Amino acid sequence: MTSGVCIDDESDVLGRLIRGDPSAFNFVFEQHFEPLTRFVARMVDSQHVAAELVQDVFLRVWSGRSMLQVRGDLRSYLRRAARNRALDWLRREALHRAWEESSIHEASIVLDSAGQEPDTMEELREVLTRMLSIMPQRRRAVCELRWHEGLGPSAIAKRLGVSVKTVESHLTRGLSDMRAAFVGIRREQLPAQT
Repeated sequence: MTSGVCIDDESDVLGRLIRGDPSAFNFVFEQHFEPLTRFVARMVDSQHVAAELVQDVFLRVWSGRSMLQVRGDLRSYLRRAARNRALDWLRREALHRAWEESSIHEASIVLDSAGQEPDTMEELREVLTRMLSIMPQRRRAVCELRWHEGLGPSAIAKRLGVSVKTVESHLTRGLSDMRAAFVGIRREQLPAQT
């Protein structure tokens, strides 16, 4: 017996969970969180993201418990729910990567067409550092998480407690700021015209 719930009777645990018994929820969570997190981590290639996704599954189970309909055993139900949540996350991340790649591609076309291609990665880093230091605080936080930590838009949104659309907006503006700054730096470096 764990958390005051009988291990042998899954239907009783499920019934108690549906009725809002926190000890039944805790029992289910304790039994399934780690295995589900390992399962999802293999899909998303991140232990941290997997833990967040599985927590989200349990949050949805608890908040929707009165309408919960489990066909088959609870373990299979939770595994399907976690798998579906991971697949949704993977689809969203793929869309964000495609969006980001197109934004970067667009920025490189703009810089290239203006003859503003960076000479070195060091020059690009210098522009990035300078731009980050003068960006508004929220945009800077979003861009740092993306460019320095390599987080995707949904992970950034979750960490900062903002919407994915807000993150996308800040990233778009950040790239625009970068292009403008890079063009400005290049103009500063040009010899004065007489």
